[in-house]
Amino acid sequence: MRILLLGETARFHNGGANRVVVETCDWLARAGHEVSLAFQHGGPVEVGCRTFHLPDGGTQEQLAMVLDEFRPDVVQVHYVARPERLPELAARVPTSVFLHDQTWFCLAGDRADRHFNPCHRPHGLACLFWNYAQGCGAKNPLLNWARWKRTQRLMVLKSLPTARIQVASRFMTTGLKENGFDLGRVDVIPLYSEPPPAEAATEPGLILLPSRLVPAKGVQVALEALGQLKDLPWRLVVAGEGWHRAALEAQARRLGLAERVTFLGEIVPAQLAPWYARAQFVLFPVLRQEPFGLIGVEALAYGKPIVAFAGGAVDEWLWPGETGLRVDERTPAAFAGAIRRLLTEPALSDAMATAAKRRYAEFHPTAYVKRLVASFERAQSGFRSDAG
Repeated sequence: MRILLLGETARFHNGGANRVVVETCDWLARAGHEVSLAFQHGGPVEVGCRTFHLPDGGTQEQLAMVLDEFRPDVVQVHYVARPERLPELAARVPTSVFLHDQTWFCLAGDRADRHFNPCHRPHGLACLFWNYAQGCGAKNPLLNWARWKRTQRLMVLKSLPTARIQVASRFMTTGLKENGFDLGRVDVIPLYSEPPPAEAATEPGLILLPSRLVPAKGVQVALEALGQLKDLPWRLVVAGEGWHRAALEAQARRLGLAERVTFLGEIVPAQLAPWYARAQFVLFPVLRQEPFGLIGVEALAYGKPIVAFAGGAVDEWLWPGETGLRVDERTPAAFAGAIRRLLTEPALSDAMATAAKRRYAEFHPTAYVKRLVASFERAQSGFRSDAG
């Protein structure tokens, strides 16, 4: 199959979505498909497949030239700078759109209030009011209006009957249903983790927290929890970058944890792999409703228990009591209690590590590619039926 991917960049950049695009090119090619990537923002190319550069989505003529030159059997959209191009694309070639987050039907992106409680309102003009009432949007009304208009443009996907919609979790289908999308067009395709490059000895007490450093990711809650566990031997490694880093470093000092907490900054997956291999367990203190959470399946791949707050797609890769501990109460004390169990019950930690490795098969890249290709075939079938 000839598959054209449309993405934001052609490199690991700015979160998990771009990483998924780069690695999807590779895994589809390994499965025998011919793959190209049309990327919209500049920068270095870190993908092995053929690429096309479409600055800011390109003109209509530039996109047509790419389609004429590569002649794809199916197009998969991961990012679109110009949503108004989706109808013409779906009319010309079998098309699927992978929704990595909720910005397709929520101007604030997280569908949550200022306290990260979930919102179930469909996208509409009332959202501009609720931005202020529940604190889910920006303080700048012009920015909120610009975001609302972009979401309004993205909602064109709702009216494209032949385009398949792909999401990584059943949780994402809830938002689609509440916004009136036809779930018969939706394919749930869980994401994956690359197999571990090598085994390494686990270091008891070493805790890994890979995360973007923004409040919604809950790193501040994890630090507060660990501040309650000074009586135990542990060391925390935080891998990631973000505007909240300075505040988190100050918090670690204030709690007397500076010598126990290491902030690595942003590192590529190859650099993160040894930390996964050495860690006793992994933390996922995310406060928002996570659309998937790659960290969860990466922990499975490395055979690491995970401690995570409930909500979003967490229940789709965490088996509570088997592969990790789910914390239903979103407080530092509750999170600290789960961490204490893994630090003080090595037999439990070891049993969860074994179970995690066993569960990983469900999230191996080959399982992901199999589901993806099946969705592409449904996109082709729907396109032919509409044309006929």
